[in-house]
Amino acid sequence: MLFGSKKSYMIDFETMTDPRIAEFLSFGLITGRFLLPEPPPLTSQENGDHRNRRAWETVERLKRIRGITVKLDRELMKREQFLATLRRTKATLITMRPELKAASAPAQAITTLEIYNLFRPTYLPGTELKVRIAKKGKEKNEGIGYLEGGIKVVVDNAAGAVGSEVEVVITGALDTDVGRVVFAKSRFAEVR
Repeated sequence: MLFGSKKSYMIDFETMTDPRIAEFLSFGLITGRFLLPEPPPLTSQENGDHRNRRAWETVERLKRIRGITVKLDRELMKREQFLATLRRTKATLITMRPELKAASAPAQAITTLEIYNLFRPTYLPGTELKVRIAKKGKEKNEGIGYLEGGIKVVVDNAAGAVGSEVEVVITGALDTDVGRVVFAKSRFAEVR
């Protein structure tokens, strides 16, 4: 075990919606008390909010991991309350959101486990994949799409493909304060 069982940890809601966090914690490397935002209740509709459902699944999985105790607090869904509690309890922040780490930085006593680097897929130049173009980009012919985990993809010559899925080839990537941005070009010329 890397960290003692008397240690306190906090996980933000966005990180809880990623099922890989429970998988990571199931290895037993981190044990202790986990203070988590209580996700909104699930609706009876079959098509309820999938993020809330995934967060509740993470909570249930964490409760079954030996050495982890879970405490839920509805107020931690508010960003300001989450950060205030993090500072007050001096808990270790576990997050996949670089911007949350930066927001907690003013309190030097805050320790952060930056697990977003563990879960971030590697998109090397030349990698081919499909991406749904969600909107036009800042430049004239750019289309913007998103990959799993919220990774932004800027696609050259895809502004006319908004709402469509496009096959692209990765040309590069850039790490920013708010996450990774991947650059790509359309695989086929007719997307222009």
